[in-house]
Amino acid sequence: MLSRLLLVAALLCISGGARAWNAQGHAAVAAIAEAQLSPAALRQVSALLVGDLDRKEKSSGRKHLSEIASWPDEIRDEAVKTDPAAYKGWHVRSNQICSEQLGACRDGNCVDQLIIRYAAVLADRSQPQRARNEALKWVVHLLGDLHMPLHSGVNRNGGGAKVLVTGMSLKPDDTFHTVWDGVLLNAALAGWTRKSQPVSRERLAVDSPTQWMIETRDLARREVYEPLPGFSCDAKLREPIVLDLAYQQHSVAVIRAQIERAGLRLAQLLNQLLAD
Repeated sequence: MLSRLLLVAALLCISGGARAWNAQGHAAVAAIAEAQLSPAALRQVSALLVGDLDRKEKSSGRKHLSEIASWPDEIRDEAVKTDPAAYKGWHVRSNQICSEQLGACRDGNCVDQLIIRYAAVLADRSQPQRARNEALKWVVHLLGDLHMPLHSGVNRNGGGAKVLVTGMSLKPDDTFHTVWDGVLLNAALAGWTRKSQPVSRERLAVDSPTQWMIETRDLARREVYEPLPGFSCDAKLREPIVLDLAYQQHSVAVIRAQIERAGLRLAQLLNQLLAD
């Protein structure tokens, strides 16, 4: 089942602009999670996807988590017209990697707090089907976003810095952030055969998404920024940042670990929220 779902993940929405993990990355997280769902959670997911609607409010026919994993990105352009505030900073939290203080979260519209909010809706069986369906889609997507290092940890000019990637051709507007979202992610997913790991049965606290975000922020400093030549918390990064082959190989390992971690945690969360 996992192999089939990962194949679906690889074929889904490969094109398109990178927004956090690209569509392939989100689908991979979701596929890993779905393969680890309990029978009760899997039944709930199937029921919640009955009558699922696409961004044009038409029946989507989607039946798997990997197929809905990029839904918030799909609806963004239209949704921002009616609720722009909710779509400003919604899939990130600007936590400085060199500070213990968490970034601002205006009106709760940041990645960890939105996961907590939608998880509560998803777990509430008294909520309308449509509300729980959309909450599921938000949780699946945002769990992936939260584990993208540059969405939980930022550094002055780091995300927007210009880059050169040894052996790769980039688009003129590619930045350090978009390279992590797309080019390095694609390299990590190519030819990757993950080893099956059990999902933790430990009961999650309500604030677990925030703790995962803090962990990812710390990982961003340790595994993403500190390996860069001349990195210092007190200085802007020199541009263009050169990502040599050694850095690329290191990044591939980090990304694979984060994709797998996100998938297993998503399964753990859904198994808890959707238990009988």
